[in-house]
Amino acid sequence: MDQGNQPAPQLQYNSMPMRPKKKKTGLIIGVVLGVIVLISIVSAALVYFLWWQNPEKMVTDAMSSAIMSKKMTANGKVVVDMRDQGKIELNVKTATDSGKSKANIDAKLDIKGVEKNIPLKGDAVLDSDGTIYVKINNFKDLYGTLLEMVMESSSGGNLSRSQIETYRDQTLRKMSSEIDKMGNTWMKISPDEIGSEYRCGINALKKIQSDESVRKELVQIYQKNSYFTIKDSKISDRNGGRGFELQGNNKSNSSKFEEEFKNSSVGKALSKCGKSNSYKSSESSSIDTASLKVWVDRSSHELKALELKGDSKKVSVEISFDIDVNKSEEIKIPSSAESLKEFVEGFMEGYSSGLSSTSTR
Repeated sequence: MDQGNQPAPQLQYNSMPMRPKKKKTGLIIGVVLGVIVLISIVSAALVYFLWWQNPEKMVTDAMSSAIMSKKMTANGKVVVDMRDQGKIELNVKTATDSGKSKANIDAKLDIKGVEKNIPLKGDAVLDSDGTIYVKINNFKDLYGTLLEMVMESSSGGNLSRSQIETYRDQTLRKMSSEIDKMGNTWMKISPDEIGSEYRCGINALKKIQSDESVRKELVQIYQKNSYFTIKDSKISDRNGGRGFELQGNNKSNSSKFEEEFKNSSVGKALSKCGKSNSYKSSESSSIDTASLKVWVDRSSHELKALELKGDSKKVSVEISFDIDVNKSEEIKIPSSAESLKEFVEGFMEGYSSGLSSTSTR
């Protein structure tokens, strides 16, 4: 057969690698994976901003975490204005951990009609069994101020400033040993001295602290019947948290919360503590206007700060605290302390003898 007439060899396409096709397939897979990743990122962002950063959820989570927490620190101020009677200002640093609490207090009392401010600086500790320990750090200054006020009042304004100071200094010198002792002594009051209702309430609080299921029950009741709504979500940040102003305008949920709380294990325990723990609201104690603001951590949804203001015809109250949930400090229970009752009795005896001795001079 003539070579010129031989058929040309056929290429075996089926046996050849299709590299261009694989590149195209890889590109398609890459595009698909990229789209999936993009959708995941967008979804996560939507979840974060529309759900996790939802104001109602942030506030509900913050309240829930505060209930569940067994330890906390707070630093803030309490102001009570009693209109025509006087005004109390308290600067407070406090910590709580597993049923024990401590507080450092710097207080000032203004009484209407009296030019002097009554200073009080002290520490307080609450043990898990309900025993209260107190120590007055500025006892000498406090006692001296009280002496001046009594002298001014009893003299009817007939004593000069120098005479009052002389009487005060004489009394302070006479009682220097007692004053020094009281200024460095922890005093205590036991639950039995306060009363059975107090001890009953302490036992109920211990149940909350020790039993996680009880705390979860309270959280569920609150989440189910939350009666707060967001009034303003554009409050300036505070203590690293986002601010919200709340309003409690859901009376239906408020009633449901009250009813379910009464039927909870804690509510049933508190109901046994006496009439003072009844759940009926009193119209006489109602306030005319109120404002509640909370600050919530954007990531953890933990409560970071709280501000409560209430105003009525007789009194106004302002409570403002920076808060760190799940953080605490060492709480030492005083190893030795004197009875508060005996302290008060001794103080009054010394107070009377001090006044009588100076008035005869």
